[in-house]
Amino acid sequence: MIQRSRLKSLLAALALAPLLVGALSAAPLSGVSAPLAQAASASIFGEPVVVHGQRISDDQIKRFLCHSVGWQETSKFKFQVLIDQELLKRRQQGATEADLARFQVGDAELERKLQYKKEDFLLRYPSLDFRTEVARANLSLDLYREQLRQELNFDRVFRPENPAEWPELTKAIIIEGLGEQWIEDEKVSYATRLRRLLIAQKDRLSEAGFGDLVTQLEQFEDRDSEGIKAAIAQPRVEEALTLLRAAGQGDIPEDDPIAVEATRSTILQALNNWALVLIDEDAIYEELPEAGPDAPADPQARAQLRRERAAKTLMTVDKVPVLIDDVYSRIAPFVTADQIEDAKRFLVNVALMERVIGEREAQERERVAKEGGEAPKFLMTPAEFRTWWPTTARNATTSYMEYLNQHEMLSSQVLGFPSLWSFAHYMRVMEGYKRSMAAELAKDEIISTVLPMSNQVRGAAKLGINVLFVSAFDFDKFQWKENGWADARKRALELKKALDDGADWKSTLELHSEWWDPPMPEMGNKPVQNFYFKGTFGDQQLTRNQIYSYLGESEYRTFLYGPSATDEIFFNQKMGSIGGPYRAPKGYYIARITSKTPPTRPLDLKEPIHRQIVEQDYLSRSLNTRVDTLLREGTQSGAVKGVRHGGSFSDV
Repeated sequence: MIQRSRLKSLLAALALAPLLVGALSAAPLSGVSAPLAQAASASIFGEPVVVHGQRISDDQIKRFLCHSVGWQETSKFKFQVLIDQELLKRRQQGATEADLARFQVGDAELERKLQYKKEDFLLRYPSLDFRTEVARANLSLDLYREQLRQELNFDRVFRPENPAEWPELTKAIIIEGLGEQWIEDEKVSYATRLRRLLIAQKDRLSEAGFGDLVTQLEQFEDRDSEGIKAAIAQPRVEEALTLLRAAGQGDIPEDDPIAVEATRSTILQALNNWALVLIDEDAIYEELPEAGPDAPADPQARAQLRRERAAKTLMTVDKVPVLIDDVYSRIAPFVTADQIEDAKRFLVNVALMERVIGEREAQERERVAKEGGEAPKFLMTPAEFRTWWPTTARNATTSYMEYLNQHEMLSSQVLGFPSLWSFAHYMRVMEGYKRSMAAELAKDEIISTVLPMSNQVRGAAKLGINVLFVSAFDFDKFQWKENGWADARKRALELKKALDDGADWKSTLELHSEWWDPPMPEMGNKPVQNFYFKGTFGDQQLTRNQIYSYLGESEYRTFLYGPSATDEIFFNQKMGSIGGPYRAPKGYYIARITSKTPPTRPLDLKEPIHRQIVEQDYLSRSLNTRVDTLLREGTQSGAVKGVRHGGSFSDV
């Protein structure tokens, strides 16, 4: 229910704004389905999922979940490969085992860091439970502890606290990405923070014979950055720091978190762009090394064995395979039934659309064969899509991975996709559907059917709305309520009846609406927007896309589950009316329209940019309607098994 942007201030207090956000290279699904012979085999996810005789394997479902629910674990595996490769390179360049040992993170250091994070978080949010909030962001405290260890390990290798110790690779990345002055500023920050530590430990250091050193450091004014840098460069400073670390008191005060994140993310992004990461099964198949000496000699049998290995490989990182089960086994205890249903629904809907687009392409090819002309190509293979999509970028030299990473904000915060991986696969299907619909898109009378809605959305029409939320989910504990959906439905219907019978809206909303707003931080910056305020949303008018975000809906969910409550409220509910209950991602909504503002200048199909906008709106709505119909018909006929149809706003 809570958007990523809404949680940022909360997670920042934990330093949980994830280390690897936006860094994971992604690629579309391969579209490979298991043969019919597997359709009857058991599934760990309940009834096996079958689409027109083709089994969607458990490994495909796990793959989706690893990239969505387990994206942080997937990233962790990926960047561990890059850390290990860097250490191997240094070993080959002559580093001794003693040299490499200093990059390891001990348990004591890790626990001190974790305790610091906990104390800092509770200082800001004393009313929240640390373990619960860690689980909200990182699935579990144990997984967060591992992520924190890797973060410390990564920093030791690529971003030591002392910029003078940064490897040449890091310096080159920072100079190119942030400028040479950034390194100088980091040196000043390090010297200033180290001076602060040494002065704070004056008594301990004086007893050890470093009193004169501390006295010297105390003479400098804080603004004398050059003098402090020169003083900190003395060999005795390193000796004093070593002494403090041996006593467990050598933690240098934290750097500015904004600067840390900028430095770290710049390094991560550069490494990400340089690394060869493959996720498509077809690409993984080509990348995997040949099987060992026990592999069958027959070429076809060897190829089949290689396909099976590719199907179980989540990705390769510079030719190092990462297995699906290695990641999934870590996240499995935390995957919920609704997340599994989302995974199944996405894979089924994609398979249904691929089938329809493929059939339409075959029909067109048959027609062209009879009438003459160029044979059409609607649905691209993943390999073809990887080649084609970057050519649509303004920068023609952008690689597929770089271009995909540039879409992180669009895919997650605007369209609601749980991973770049799923977004890329959706885009491949959308492009195929667009090509198959070229004749319809050329006709004004067809695309103009969505013009009234496009005008309202693109023209920034706004609604003043209140939304009473009856939740099936316990946000305080971050878990589903026992019998949550049935109880929420019953309460929502009772509340709607009471309102229809004349109950006061304002008091009903105040008493029964279950939106969850995290508390304001006791310290630090305080967020000023994206609060729910029981469902009044600050009594501000909202655009359709803002309502989409507040209600936890998105283009992604509409692709999965059909028409949204947002569109029903925004386009169809009348001024002053109380509508619902509408089924929501985690409960039910009852909505009241309080005001309306019409759109600005309408779109004109004669203007190329306007026409492009309307065409895209038509395509999106047409695709979502088509796949919803296909799923309904498929489940009714038995052509689709293992998923249910439904889940839209009207399923109450």
